[in-house]
Amino acid sequence: MQYELTLLREKFGRFLIGLLWLHAPLLAVVAALNGHSWLWAGLSGVAIAGVYHLSYASNGIALSTRYLSSVALMAEPALLVFLLRGHAWQMDMHMYFFAMLALTIAWFDARPILMAAVAVALHHLVLVYLLPYAVFPANADLPRVLLHAAIVAFQTVVLVWLARMISAAFERIRDMNQEILTANAELKQRTTEAEKANQAKSMFVANMSHEIRTPLNAVLGFCHLMQRTEMNARQLDYVQKISDAGTTLLRLINDILDFSKNEAGKLTLEAAPFNPHAVIEQQLQMVLVGAESKGVHLEVQKDPGIPREVMGDGMRFGQVILNLVSNAVKFTEQGSVTVRTRAGERVGDGDNDRVTMLVEIIDTGIGMSPEQQKNLFTSFTQADNTMTRRFGGTGLGLAISRQIVGLMGGDITVRSRQWEGTTFSFAVHFDRVSGIVSQDVIPDPGLRDLRILGVDDNPASRQLIEELFHQWGMRADVAVSASEAISRLQAADGAGKPYELVLIDWKMPGMDGLEAVRAISQDAYIRAKPKMVVVTAYGSDQFTSEIDGYGHAGYLTKPLQPRAVITTLEDLFRNRLAGSAQDHAEKAKPRIDGVPQVEPALRGQRVLLVEDNEINREIAIELLTDAGLRVDAVENGLQAVEQVARQGDSYAMVLMDLQMPIMDGIEATIRIRKDRSAAELPIVAMTAHAYADEKDRCMAAGMNDHVAKPVEPPVLLAALNRWLKPVTLVPAPVNIAKVAPAGDDLPDHLPPFGIARALERVNGKRPLLRRLILSFADSQARVPDELGRLLAEGKYDDARRTAHTLKGLAGSLELPDLQQAAAEMERALKEGTPGEHEAAPYIARIAAWLEPAVAAARGLSGTTVAAGDRSAPVAPASATEIEERRAALHEQLIKRSLSARAGFAAWAEALGLPAEAIAAHPLRLALDRLDYATALRELEISGKDAGPGSEKASAGEQS
Repeated sequence: MQYELTLLREKFGRFLIGLLWLHAPLLAVVAALNGHSWLWAGLSGVAIAGVYHLSYASNGIALSTRYLSSVALMAEPALLVFLLRGHAWQMDMHMYFFAMLALTIAWFDARPILMAAVAVALHHLVLVYLLPYAVFPANADLPRVLLHAAIVAFQTVVLVWLARMISAAFERIRDMNQEILTANAELKQRTTEAEKANQAKSMFVANMSHEIRTPLNAVLGFCHLMQRTEMNARQLDYVQKISDAGTTLLRLINDILDFSKNEAGKLTLEAAPFNPHAVIEQQLQMVLVGAESKGVHLEVQKDPGIPREVMGDGMRFGQVILNLVSNAVKFTEQGSVTVRTRAGERVGDGDNDRVTMLVEIIDTGIGMSPEQQKNLFTSFTQADNTMTRRFGGTGLGLAISRQIVGLMGGDITVRSRQWEGTTFSFAVHFDRVSGIVSQDVIPDPGLRDLRILGVDDNPASRQLIEELFHQWGMRADVAVSASEAISRLQAADGAGKPYELVLIDWKMPGMDGLEAVRAISQDAYIRAKPKMVVVTAYGSDQFTSEIDGYGHAGYLTKPLQPRAVITTLEDLFRNRLAGSAQDHAEKAKPRIDGVPQVEPALRGQRVLLVEDNEINREIAIELLTDAGLRVDAVENGLQAVEQVARQGDSYAMVLMDLQMPIMDGIEATIRIRKDRSAAELPIVAMTAHAYADEKDRCMAAGMNDHVAKPVEPPVLLAALNRWLKPVTLVPAPVNIAKVAPAGDDLPDHLPPFGIARALERVNGKRPLLRRLILSFADSQARVPDELGRLLAEGKYDDARRTAHTLKGLAGSLELPDLQQAAAEMERALKEGTPGEHEAAPYIARIAAWLEPAVAAARGLSGTTVAAGDRSAPVAPASATEIEERRAALHEQLIKRSLSARAGFAAWAEALGLPAEAIAAHPLRLALDRLDYATALRELEISGKDAGPGSEKASAGEQS
């Protein structure tokens, strides 16, 4: 607080300047009115004010100035007492001494106060003993002087005490302020540390979820692929169970991620049209198996006043429903779980107003006590520990549900009594949307008039069947038992309106589904036999072993998936599908142009690819070219900045890698954004890091989007369609059906490479994948030695970039073990600077997984040309034609064009080189690596040595 005290003293010092100068004319006026010399009186005031003013200007509020001010303040009343001698007011003027003495407290210093008191005492002594006539014309009245002195002494003591109190208070405030500043600094430091810890935690959660989801997505993906292959019923059942369990685990991981996102304030909602009741029904399907196994009935009570289509985040809404319903089923031993919807008050006018939807989930379960309800929405807790042990769970579902509902403008409440059930209630708000055509899967129009009968003893299942077909504009009747179904089938057949499809549950009381199928097949009163599909929530070995021979047409598993139902209908009723047989034949033909492309209005545009790794660069160039785009490629961020500066107007998009030498993608984007906005030139990140923090870093730098490596063609295509702007261009020619040159065969199995999955990444181009595998072996075989050398030289950034490159390539070529080993190495280098001994295990793991991959690739290279392919060389072309093709190839290499491969083939053909010489040619090998600089050097060498009639060419022809 010393600063504040100094400010107060400075203000008081400046105030005294004006006060003392005002006394100069006051003294002159008083002197003139009492018959004294006004000039000398005025000059005395000027002298007092001038001396103080000069001291303040020179020394500021120094102690000398404060002492001088005390004397000056006492001099003013002293002069007034002297000038008023003989006047009745002279004695009253003594009061002015006390006023001026009180002013000195504003210095907040005892010393000026004492100086003023001394000045008063000296003044009175002088008047009493030297100039008694000035105050007491008759005689000096010493008792009165002593009384004045006592009063002055008392006032001085009070002022000194008060000044010290105020100064001490300022000192305490200063100390407290210092303590507050120190505490704030410590708090800021702790806050920073907490934020860093929270960021580290978020990154850890993101990393762990990424590491878990990577193999889990592979499991689910392979389940999907296996379901498309020929399998028997038991195998399909096993795969479906694996897929269901994986989906459950993925949902749990997503819950953890959602919780982490919401804590960081990054959980956001999408906006798209969806059917809220359809979402509810889909989520009930997810828990139907568990509910039926416990004998718990599911029921939906819908308010018809709720629109069929609303605008909002259907996925998050479904997540809340699933969390609450699965929770209700979990804690209900018997009875029912009911989902009830009600329309709230409408807000707004017209078609685009807001819709309030009230949802209740009512169960007849174990209920909760008031104490248990208090911690119900706390993360990672359940009502009590015994519930966690008995029913399982992380306690995240309700916490995340409350967060999501809060983002939707509502809140979740709970009403419960122990052993009497629980009711969860929440209200959410959506935008009303009119004229929206649902984008859900729908059956062929030729199936709309099918007569369908659903048979299930569970009322919720029956309702779901009705709703599923109702949303497609189809009618499905329902029966509660097999006997009722048989009766209805007999009646319908007798009336000439037989049912064509029966969906019948397997496990029902009395006659089960399989027995019902056999009975219907043998019933003489049902002449028009319907197609019968058994629906099961179990898919057990007993079912898959018993199902054969019952006369059924197929079976579906619960929960019913709309797409699976439609596929089954189309398989069973192909003769009813809309369109002619010729149309179906056309649809059945394999598409030659099956490679995915961007929308027609976007084709032919030019994009810039920034990628330092030649294999990733070749994959991206192929995918982009196949997509209908023209591609320029550079190898680092600095080249990208320079290329955009030169030709930025010609590019419709930049696809930017992040980790590159010389200049990374983030820095390059920042520089590009100084001249070109995100609207003018979209920049899409392409990186092996899919973490939320990495995405945020990309967005903060000015990028538009983020595509994770290994690049999935559909994901890349979606990003291209999202950010490219339609223009009128001539579409770039896309050569889909390329003829593989000799030696481009690729086996279906090449351990440890995942050939099938890797082919998907390159749009099924086997020659391209073969080249990538060969290039991978050439460029990465020495990575373990290179990592050891870089670490020994202390080049940790280069080592981390090398590991990052290896990780990306291994992911693209489906080498998951090598990808993981490289990722561990990269992570270790990112977290610190491991020494030789610490890094050795990481390098050893990389080497262990890399060696078999390199060996397999080199084995592939050894079989590139079969004996029968070693055709004899053809006669060389004319010198003019050779030179023309060489010049064309040179131009293609200068432009770094992928057509250089075709140019090389034409030039080599003109030279008359045999197939094995072409395959082993250094220029061809350089082109396979997309090493255009080396290819140019080889062209110069070959141009000198391999012309017609040259010695080298002749040797080549004879080889």
